[in-house]
Amino acid sequence: MTSSLMGFLKENEKAFYDWRGIVSIRSSSLACDFRFPSFSEYSTKLKKRKIPFKPEPQRQPRVQQSLSKSDKFDSKVKRIGPHIEIFQVFRERSRMIITKKTINMITLMQAHVRGWLERKRFQRIMVKALYHGPNLRAVINMYCRQIHRIKHRLGLWRTRQIINFAELEEWMDRKKFYETMFAKREYWQGLERSELLKFFNDCGHFPTQQQIDQIWDLVHKDNHEKYSEIIKKSNAIEMLFTLYPPQGAHVQNRQLKSTWLRPVVNGEEGYKYIVSGHPILKRANIQIVGKLVSTSIRERKMRQRYVS
Repeated sequence: MTSSLMGFLKENEKAFYDWRGIVSIRSSSLACDFRFPSFSEYSTKLKKRKIPFKPEPQRQPRVQQSLSKSDKFDSKVKRIGPHIEIFQVFRERSRMIITKKTINMITLMQAHVRGWLERKRFQRIMVKALYHGPNLRAVINMYCRQIHRIKHRLGLWRTRQIINFAELEEWMDRKKFYETMFAKREYWQGLERSELLKFFNDCGHFPTQQQIDQIWDLVHKDNHEKYSEIIKKSNAIEMLFTLYPPQGAHVQNRQLKSTWLRPVVNGEEGYKYIVSGHPILKRANIQIVGKLVSTSIRERKMRQRYVS
C-alpha cells in the first residue's frame, strides 16, 4: 500500500509520516479536502435527512371562572360607554362646507331675529315714553336737549345726537329710578341741600361732598337758584346726569377720579361694593398694599422733582 501511494507523489511534493500513514503536503498550501467538508456538502446532507413533522398542539378550552354578583356588576359598568350627549360634544365631526346658499340662509335668519328684537324694544319704549311725556316725540326732544346741556357743561361743542333705542331706553330707566328715589326723600316743595348726599347714595352713587359742590356750581352757574337751600326734582336729576352722564352722551366721566378710598374701575364705582359688603371683596394683604403705596409715593416724588 505504501509503495502504491508513493507512486502517486510527485517529485516536488514533500511527505511525512503519522498514525494515518503517508500524507502529501504541497508547497503552496495544505489541501483542505481531506479534513473539513465544504458548506455544499453540509447542505446536501441536511436535505437528505428527513425532519419528522410535529403537529401543532390543540388549544385547550378556557375554564370559565365563576363570578360573584359584585364582579358581574363591575364588568357591566365597565362595558357601559359615555353618555350620548357627552359623546356627541367631544366627537370629531366633519367640517361643514359653507356655500353661498348657507350664507344667505344665515343672513336671513339673523335679519328676522334682529327685526323681532328691535320691534319688541320699540314697543317697550312706546310704553315707557308715556311715563315721561305725552308721546315719544316729546320724550326724544327732552332727551336730546339734556344730552346737549351735559356736553356743553363738559366743554364739548359738537353736540350732534344720533338716536339709539338702547341708549334712549337706558336714559328713561335711570330717570324713572331717580324720580322714584327723590319722591321717597322729598319734603314739601323739594329736597334740602343737606340731604343731597344721601339722595345720591340711595340712587347707587357715592360721590364726595366736594364733587357734589362742584356739580352744584356747574349746573347752577347762571341761575338764581344757586344759593337756594331747597332743591327741586328737575335740578337734582340734572346734577345726577351731569356727574354720571348717560350712555347716549358718549363722554368720559371727568369729574370722578379714582382714589384709594373710592376706586373707579371701568367707569364703575367700587365704593358701593365696600358699603354693601359684597362677597366678591377679599381682605387685602398688608404687605402688597404697603409695597403698592410706597411705589406710588416714590413715583409721585420723582415726577415732582423732574417738574421742578
